[in-house]
Amino acid sequence: MTAVAEGTDTIRELVDDAARSATPLRIAGRSHWIDAGRPVDATRIASLAAHTGVVDYVPGDLTITVRSGTTLKEIEDITRAEGQWLPVDPFGAKNGTIGATIATGSFGPLASSFGRMRDLVLGIEFITGHGKIVRGGGRVVKNVAGFDLVRLITGSWGTLGIVTEVTLRLYSLPSNTLTLALGVADTVTALQQRINATLQAPGIPFAVELIDSSLSTKIGIASKQQLLVRLGGNDATVNAQRAAIESLGGAREIDPPTWDRLRVIEDSLDQSSIVVRLSCIPQRIAEVWSEARSVLDEINGSLMHATPALGIIRCILPGNTQVESVDRLVHLRANPAVIFERLPHDVWERLSPSVIGDRISQRVKNAFDPLGILNPGILGRVS
Repeated sequence: MTAVAEGTDTIRELVDDAARSATPLRIAGRSHWIDAGRPVDATRIASLAAHTGVVDYVPGDLTITVRSGTTLKEIEDITRAEGQWLPVDPFGAKNGTIGATIATGSFGPLASSFGRMRDLVLGIEFITGHGKIVRGGGRVVKNVAGFDLVRLITGSWGTLGIVTEVTLRLYSLPSNTLTLALGVADTVTALQQRINATLQAPGIPFAVELIDSSLSTKIGIASKQQLLVRLGGNDATVNAQRAAIESLGGAREIDPPTWDRLRVIEDSLDQSSIVVRLSCIPQRIAEVWSEARSVLDEINGSLMHATPALGIIRCILPGNTQVESVDRLVHLRANPAVIFERLPHDVWERLSPSVIGDRISQRVKNAFDPLGILNPGILGRVS
């Protein structure tokens, strides 16, 4: 059963009712990521898709406060009219909600330049499993009160509280943007050198993304492994950056909407995907990429891309991939950290039963949601 919640008081009443009846709640926005994370042991869905709108917008302060059901597209349209933008590009459609983006801690290639979601949230309001309204941070950039609380909620997957309102840091829209693609070699040394040279070139690109040949084909550019470099700023800045990147050799300009096609690539696949994220220090990105590539070469329909500046590689596998193949990614010789974004429900227990099995995580969970009614199980077992 789905309960549509609109208004902070209505959401709090929904939580109070769930607490009284010991009824677990599945927290959702527009349900684009409803299949991500571990299975949730709840039959009732609390949808915040109708909890939308701008609470406060001060263009001069480069901040905006919105309700959590507001979509990324709505925020984009509102801020663009003032020559501003929220530099957030999580993978998935733009009509995902800001609340879900914050709850899942989702981010995309722009995070390498502008920071992850936790770096763009200035203030937050949420409702705990007690039914209490809690606020952290503020509505101005210089206000850092409750900063740790903001970061605690960001990426907690709705297990500590239901996000109801957020204040976000905005940036001025660039007057000029440009995307270049550079070919890269297959060998580990040559690939790492190419990445290093791109990241160390004068100026700071908005984004640098490494994509494999299969993904290049999917998004409609030359079918080869390559680096995408997104530049932005005024004309002088972009021209200078372009000259620096082109001096590396092999650069060509490509269609800017390529980034939009990359962003929704998982939505275009025929079946539910398995997504595995590998993390390492940026200086080892080529090594991990090469080892992961050797695994994915044996899986038809697999795709891979990476954000080298963050040391993150995302492996997208068909939903019917054998668990043994997924397990090989977990045990690469380079030993990267592994985060599962999507897995079949029956595979979670084997590969990643819990990420909150430690004492500190469990004490925090018990402090905010002592009855365990908020998204139970989405981060794993709680002792």
